[in-house]
Amino acid sequence: MDRQLPDLSRLRLGFEGDLPGSEEEDACAELAPLYKRLPHGPHGLAREQVARNQRARLYGGMVESVYQRGYAGTSVAHVIALAGVSRRAFYEQFANKEDCFLATYDALVAGSRKRVLKAWLDERGWANRLYHACRVFLEGIACDPRGAYLVLVESLGIGARGYERLQATATSFERVVATGFALTPDKIALPPLAPRAIVGGARFVVVRRLREGREAELGNLTDELLDWVSSYRSTVVVRLRALGSGRPPRLVAKRARFLTREDRRSTVMDAMVQLALEDGYANITDADIARTAMISTEAFHREFAGKQECLLAIVDEFAAEAHDAVLRATRNDTDWAEAVHKGVEAVVAYCAAHPGLVKLSFIDLFEVGDGMVHRVSGLLDGFINVLAKHVPEPQRASPVAAEAIVGAVWAILSSYAPPDRLRYLPCLVDHLTFLILAPFIGARAAVDTIETASLERRQLTPS
Repeated sequence: MDRQLPDLSRLRLGFEGDLPGSEEEDACAELAPLYKRLPHGPHGLAREQVARNQRARLYGGMVESVYQRGYAGTSVAHVIALAGVSRRAFYEQFANKEDCFLATYDALVAGSRKRVLKAWLDERGWANRLYHACRVFLEGIACDPRGAYLVLVESLGIGARGYERLQATATSFERVVATGFALTPDKIALPPLAPRAIVGGARFVVVRRLREGREAELGNLTDELLDWVSSYRSTVVVRLRALGSGRPPRLVAKRARFLTREDRRSTVMDAMVQLALEDGYANITDADIARTAMISTEAFHREFAGKQECLLAIVDEFAAEAHDAVLRATRNDTDWAEAVHKGVEAVVAYCAAHPGLVKLSFIDLFEVGDGMVHRVSGLLDGFINVLAKHVPEPQRASPVAAEAIVGAVWAILSSYAPPDRLRYLPCLVDHLTFLILAPFIGARAAVDTIETASLERRQLTPS
């Protein structure tokens, strides 16, 4: 993400003298402020300038503290100690820690978008502009990962508002991607879901490296990522657009097999799935789950430490059962491309039949925080690993393509996870299949495979 705000934390900006500190602030006294104090007395700055100065420094303090100790470990005292701003000044600017975090998030995203657009405009020629914008984005993170860590990693763990921010950010960058590719001199369009796939794939690649301390690799991934993106540009996209555009089927919700086992653990998980779908994960308690499962709260806690542990167990079971559905659907296929199509059909059908599990796995999982990233990776890595058993020698797929495809599929599935959108997911099977196949066998062969499968599906469907 943008390096401007993190770099601000290194500047020696002044700040007003602090009020007497609380005990929490005293405990953070060992944190050296990132800015010099403003001189006491008149300093020639208008009130608005002081407030703006304080706000920018609080952004820097939040970025630095979150990078050092994570969002959960960051307190207001940490932020004001690093920013060199009084507690009173903090609360004049923000309602609480989360409010400051989200404002910092917004500032970082706005700065990143501005830098990418500037990089685009600084070059001449469409290909040069695309390359330069992508390189500036990736190298910025590689050189200073702190802002990106806040936006892409720590925002995953602050709950509903973090999820909403991530979705809004993804949408804004999807528009940037769509606009950029609409300006191609050859007028070859991207397929309908490609902007979302590109943003989701790039985000997944970046997040993994940030979490694993491998952000330095990002500076060398521009060519690989652009090669993956370019595999989706083809004149055959016109044929793809005609597929999967039928009326959404009527979905019949089913209970997952793991919820029908006759043991208390499954009964508890089944109760949580029902409650989360009806009332929302954030609004239910351990006692609510126990009451719905018709057991005592003590009995619930003998199975799970709390609702978070129960949620993670459900997601693991969901991933395993979806994985099995893909295996069953593809076990007799020797042609890799056909297996991919059937595997995508299987995972989409499984998701469409289990709206409560989808909501928990792709939306409510954000409430868990840092641990959710591993669950998301496991959920889709298993699916991709099944489909990669007989993968052919790739035509355009760079080494990073399989990883990016995981993020692309997750981004699309999660955007259709809300119950009011899930019904449209089966209409996307052909488009999701294209996103997986095109980098490996080429766009034309991918569309040929999908059209054949689509024809066979229509012939088998009773009129």
